[in-house]
Amino acid sequence: MIVRPRQRRRKRSLLARVRTYWVVFAVTGLLVALAVWRLATLPAFQLHDLTVTGLAHVPKSEVVARAAIDPSVNIWLLDRGAIERRIVAIPYVFTAHIHRRPLGNVWIEIEERRAEACARDSAGTEITVDRDLRVLESGCARGTSRTYDVRGIRNATPGAFSHDDELAHLQKDARELAETGDRFADLRHDRFGALEAILHDGIVVRFGDEANLGSKQRLIGPILAQLGTRAVKVRSVDLRAPATPVVEYR
Repeated sequence: MIVRPRQRRRKRSLLARVRTYWVVFAVTGLLVALAVWRLATLPAFQLHDLTVTGLAHVPKSEVVARAAIDPSVNIWLLDRGAIERRIVAIPYVFTAHIHRRPLGNVWIEIEERRAEACARDSAGTEITVDRDLRVLESGCARGTSRTYDVRGIRNATPGAFSHDDELAHLQKDARELAETGDRFADLRHDRFGALEAILHDGIVVRFGDEANLGSKQRLIGPILAQLGTRAVKVRSVDLRAPATPVVEYR
């Protein structure tokens, strides 16, 4: 009797098993995709309420228009970064943060920029700028109490940042003077590039170079106080030589 050796059963490969159940996998994937689509398009996840806070200068309608949120889209699938970038392009907007809350509520939190000064040039161009020298609007914003007079404004487009050296220097000087008491309404350079500032009562202060502005400024009060009633007739105070200040009368 001849005994034949038993043939060993080959183990089916993973690929072969997958081929056997490909229909099951395909149907399951289709059902999962359908469930995800149905979940993503549920009316409960669509935009029901849009709240915008932190506005003082910017109209809510402008923020909503820039946000351009499709009310039929699932709010959890919104591209928040893209929306925030569109809103921050508004000149007066400093930051914008998108918050999503159930069910279908979107909150846009705005932090606005604050007008710091009005810049104007000899051609009559006027712009309102903030501390970062971003152009907030054309013309001088209401309530702006400080003006920078410059030779020329290169970029007056709202939303743009000014890179004008003269304007940057005047802003730097204004901040240094503010540390010892901000009393100036107008800052400018004379034709030699020396700093001049105008007090709110119209008195011109000639600082000369930009060294030791704080110590020069501290001389103004005592000088005017010493003049008493004659101070109202002062046209200018020349501090280019701090040891020997010169007072000019009207």
